[in-house]
Amino acid sequence: SIHEIAEKSGSAKGSIYYNFESKAGRVSAVMEHAGEVMAAALDKACTGRRGIELRAAVVRALLSLEREHMAEARVMVAELFRTDRSWRESIEEWRAITLAPLVRDLEASGVSPGHARLQAASIIGASLTAGMEWLVFHPEYAYDDVADSVLVTLGH
Repeated sequence: SIHEIAEKSGSAKGSIYYNFESKAGRVSAVMEHAGEVMAAALDKACTGRRGIELRAAVVRALLSLEREHMAEARVMVAELFRTDRSWRESIEEWRAITLAPLVRDLEASGVSPGHARLQAASIIGASLTAGMEWLVFHPEYAYDDVADSVLVTLGH
């Protein structure tokens, strides 16, 4: 709720409403910021890579982002497939940012556009799910072990 957001951020409720017209506006802002951070991280991770090397870089970048921005990652994972929200546009933009480098690479290697999108979504889904499993239930696991587990599962 806006009350909880204000309380946890140490802000007045009026300040929250002044900057964000509603809770949906706040969620949308979080998603937009997360999309910008993710786009920069994926661009850096993917530059000069193709094929399996690119996919491994995406998995590792997503796991790093989840670890560094766990609160935002939880929101993103929870909202990823909720299409009935007023912030749907932000979700779709975030998904497009995440899928784009993989879809481009898969299509360039001859995978049809529809299959490229599904394969990219599978890689992203496996990374996000494993990342949440790691961070929420098994934080004692090492980052490299989690990344290697995802990559082995994906056949890399």
